[in-house]
Amino acid sequence: MIAKVYPTVADFENLSRVHTEPSREANTFDYSKVVVLKPWGYEYLWYQNSSVAVWMLCLKPGHATSLHCHLRKRSSLIVLAGNVMCSTLENRYKLRPMDAMVLEPCVFHTSEAISNDGAFIIEVENPPMKGDLVRMKDNFGREGTAYESAKHYSTDFNEYAYQPFTPNDRYQFNTINFALRSLQTPDDAHQICSETQLIVPFLGRLVAGRSVLVEIGEAVRSADLDLTLLPPVFPPVQVLSIHRMEKEM
Repeated sequence: MIAKVYPTVADFENLSRVHTEPSREANTFDYSKVVVLKPWGYEYLWYQNSSVAVWMLCLKPGHATSLHCHLRKRSSLIVLAGNVMCSTLENRYKLRPMDAMVLEPCVFHTSEAISNDGAFIIEVENPPMKGDLVRMKDNFGREGTAYESAKHYSTDFNEYAYQPFTPNDRYQFNTINFALRSLQTPDDAHQICSETQLIVPFLGRLVAGRSVLVEIGEAVRSADLDLTLLPPVFPPVQVLSIHRMEKEM
C-alpha cells in the first residue's frame, strides 16, 4: 500500500496556531557523521544529494515521533521492518514492510512502532531542509521546539544499527535490496520497473507532456506506473529502486 496525503483545512488551521523555535544550524549542518538521538529511538542520514535527504529512523516498540509537519518538504515514509501506525489529523494508516506514505507539505503526522521489535523506516525528504519542522504535540514535551541540537548527536556508531547507503555498492536491509539507477528512455523504465517493487526519484522527475507521473522524493509502486505515457527520450532521471526478496523456506 502507498497512501498519498494532502493537507486539509484542519492542518492549516492548526498550523496557524502553532509557534515553533527556528533552528539556525539544522539546514546547514553536516549530518553524515552523526547519529541523532531521539526519545523514541534514533535516526541518521542514510543518503543525500542536491534534491533529497534520506533518513533512517529506528523506533522503539510503542514509541512515536512527535505530531509534526514540514512547511516546504514532501516526505515519503517507507517501512522496512516492523509495523507502523502513521496518523494524520484525520486518518490512521497501518503500514507493514514495503508500505509507504507520501506526505505533501503541511500535513501533520506521527509514526508509532506497534510491533514488539520496534520498526525501521526510511524517510525521503525533498528538498533537504532538516530545519523545516513544526512540532504541534509530543509525548516527550518537545512541542514547539526546533530540531535536536549537538548535545543529542552521537558518533559511537557501534551502539546503533548504522549503515549509510553507498550507491556504488550493493545495499541490503534484511530481505530488502536497494540500488541507485538511471533511466532516460521507456525501455530503461520498463527494465527497472520489471525488476523492482518501489521506485523513488532522487534526481529529476518522470514527466509525460504536461503531466507529472512521479515527483522527486515521491515513493510509487512500479506496477502502478503507466510507462506508455513516457516520451521516446527524456532528461535523465535517477531513481532509488527498492525490491523485497522472498524469504528462503
